[in-house]
Amino acid sequence: MEQIFQVIARDKRTKARIGRLTTAHGLVETPTFLPDATYGAVKHLSAEELRLIGLQMILGNAYHLGLRPGADLIKKLGGLGEFMGWDRPILTDSGGWQAFSLVYLHKLGRVIEGGIHFRDQLAGTAHFLTPERSIRQQLDLGADVLMSFDYPISPADTGKENERSVRLTVNWAKAGREYFEKQKDSKGKILLAIIQGANDRKMRRRCYEELEAVSAFSGYGFGGVPENEEILEYTAGLIPDDRLRYVMGCGTPVQIIKAVGMGWDLFDCVVPTRNARHGVAYTFCGEIKILQGCYRTDKKPIEAGCDCAACRAYSRAYIRHLLKVGEPLGQRLMTIHNLRFYMRLMGRIKKAVLTGKFDLFQREFYKYII
Repeated sequence: MEQIFQVIARDKRTKARIGRLTTAHGLVETPTFLPDATYGAVKHLSAEELRLIGLQMILGNAYHLGLRPGADLIKKLGGLGEFMGWDRPILTDSGGWQAFSLVYLHKLGRVIEGGIHFRDQLAGTAHFLTPERSIRQQLDLGADVLMSFDYPISPADTGKENERSVRLTVNWAKAGREYFEKQKDSKGKILLAIIQGANDRKMRRRCYEELEAVSAFSGYGFGGVPENEEILEYTAGLIPDDRLRYVMGCGTPVQIIKAVGMGWDLFDCVVPTRNARHGVAYTFCGEIKILQGCYRTDKKPIEAGCDCAACRAYSRAYIRHLLKVGEPLGQRLMTIHNLRFYMRLMGRIKKAVLTGKFDLFQREFYKYII
């Protein structure tokens, strides 16, 4: 197995670490956060703005892009990076999460041994997604890091469906891996597997061990909703120290800091961008709900000391006004701030690890946030 991930520094009191992920489109220093560019864009922002914010990598969704405009079309146009003007690494979700959100939760299809039958929630057309088709779409999109097709379920579902989730996830990872290794355009690409098992330690271990028997993957994602901290920490401990550890859908600043302390490296979530659109700003002194009346005449920036474009030039009162009247600029400025806050947060985490003060950083951060 080619070494694509290297740990370069560790915290002495926790399992927090700094790593370096090597991709075809550049290095990614971990721990880091990826915003969701589901349809090939982080909502309201351009690729140039994402670079100015300091983002190292973004996440695209193979399911949604495969439906609109189509992975084959994006391939003809040079891949997702060229399509959207982004010249840095891209990670793509396999479409497995849609098995959970559309099929498991809302019954808009069915899961069988070979893949997932589903209906496009917008057009109503029928589709069948297999492990091989998921990999093909991700390769066509030009992703640097691809995720194996999996079947997530509710964390509380620890019965027969959990057994089925693990079995299908392993079988699909094997089929996807075999297909991936046969493709000429997979050279230089990174394929990660996903560990399912809900809130059952034995099933999490079984899933990991069976995936590892399929192939020594370069890293693993935590499958399902990462709501149980004990299971999240346990799963991190299953993954070898020299592999990338990715918590999918991990989200709030507190969740990220706790997960970093467990040894996780990579995070993505819609939380900072979605909450920005609803008037919630993240700061190092806690959340600011800028639509509240107390900010109507507030001339201060969203956060003092923040170097983002929103905080350098605009007041809380002005941004509140924009949100109140439905002016898109308000959502743009809030999104810019929240993503820049996340990058500043990751920078402070790295500094704390390098100086051996991550544990202290955690305690000080929680004083304001929790």
